[in-house]
Amino acid sequence: MAHMRKDSSKPSTTISLDKFLLERVDDYRFSKRKDNRSAAIADLLQKGLKYVELIERKKAREADRLLS
Repeated sequence: MAHMRKDSSKPSTTISLDKFLLERVDDYRFSKRKDNRSAAIADLLQKGLKYVELIERKKAREADRLLS
C-alpha cells in the first residue's frame, strides 16, 4: 500500500534510480516542460504501461492468427 502524505491527496512512493537514468528523467522533464520529477516519472510510467499493453495485445492477436 502506498504512503499518503498529509499535504497531498495523492499516494506516494519512493524509488531509487541510478545517476544515468535520473539524468534521462530530468532531460525528459525539461524537454516536456513538466513541473517536477514526479510529473515526469508519472508521464513516463503511463506511456510505458500503455506501450506494454499495446505489445501484449499485438502478441495475442498474432498468436490467435497463428492458431486460426
